[in-house]
Amino acid sequence: MSNGFNPTPKTGGALTLALLLLPMLWHGALAAEPQAGWNGFISQGWVLSDHNNFYGDSDGTWGSFEYRELGLNGFIDITPQFKLNGQLLSRRAGATSDGDPVIDYLFADWSPLQQQNQQAGVRLGRIKNAFGFFNETRDVAFTRPSISMPQSIYFEQVRELLLSSDGIALYYRNPTEQGQWLVDVQYGELQTGDSTEAVLMGSSWVGNFDNSKLRLARVIFEPRGGRWRFGLTGLDARLPFTPGSGDPATLTAGEIQVQMAIVSAQYNLEYWSFTGEALQATTRWKELGPLFEASKTMRSFYLQLDHRFNERWQLMFRYDRQQLDINDLQGNDFNLKTGLPGHQQFARDLILGLRYQPRPQWDLRAELHRVDGTSWLFKQDNPDPSALKQRWNLLMLQAAYRF
Repeated sequence: MSNGFNPTPKTGGALTLALLLLPMLWHGALAAEPQAGWNGFISQGWVLSDHNNFYGDSDGTWGSFEYRELGLNGFIDITPQFKLNGQLLSRRAGATSDGDPVIDYLFADWSPLQQQNQQAGVRLGRIKNAFGFFNETRDVAFTRPSISMPQSIYFEQVRELLLSSDGIALYYRNPTEQGQWLVDVQYGELQTGDSTEAVLMGSSWVGNFDNSKLRLARVIFEPRGGRWRFGLTGLDARLPFTPGSGDPATLTAGEIQVQMAIVSAQYNLEYWSFTGEALQATTRWKELGPLFEASKTMRSFYLQLDHRFNERWQLMFRYDRQQLDINDLQGNDFNLKTGLPGHQQFARDLILGLRYQPRPQWDLRAELHRVDGTSWLFKQDNPDPSALKQRWNLLMLQAAYRF
């Protein structure tokens, strides 16, 4: 499946409906004299590694400049209760994203309950998945916790799968005497493609996923005072797979089920922030034939410390750990079964980052990674697994501008 411009996938009914609503919403907007606006952002990154490739040929002499983003987003507030939001995104990230524009999100938002600071509503269309603390804002450099997302939780390998879905979302916001509650519930069709197949199926097959469904719920509680945030996310994804005519006979039609739970916490002071998120995910391969295991459980977490020297300078330190199989910590069983390096089953990443914002519209960042393991590297950028090195270093620079 291409990562190209595809606003109306075969079964993306909710997104199709949102697109069909657009002319009517625009006509209503002109009649009601609504509030509207737009803005955008652009970022360019440079990546250099001493081994392995990340976001392009980063192991080359000059590193890789194949990490850039361009986004345009807008909104129309037709009435205080009825809104339309959308974003068009072009993203280049090595061999996994080719820069073709895609609809990042596009949804109609109706909130019939707006009283005493309470708010409840429904969204219909292509919606960012309410996943952990940062999934909904991960596409904008200014709102990310770092240049690269914590790979233990926000897997870039299956970014297309976790980023958004075409469907319906319900939300509820309620500030109480104890603090504010934020509740999100979603149901929709997942975005899948070659990257998803490479991770969940081992490689890209002739067949493909079709009509993959997501059920998701997230609760965030922010106690009074604004220092603490707590979150809990539950996710259930079902991905039916149908083999193609060129696939081996041992690969049969079946389904992959992914069940995930995420616990999130953050503590904020005037100059310091402490953030941590932990995940457990169980993947089950059902009726796909003898090529696949029955199930596998993954555990991962990260801990991040941010120090704000002033409004312009910020220092970040993070420990990020991913373990793809809790029953095979060093990847020895994986190596015996597949002949592939065992270090593809884990990654432990120490990151030191520096951020500088000379003006509100500019964001400059640098990150140094010391990595043990290769579990979150892209197969598309590293086609020969035998050439992977277990211990490697990564330097990332990024400049971002918003308008």
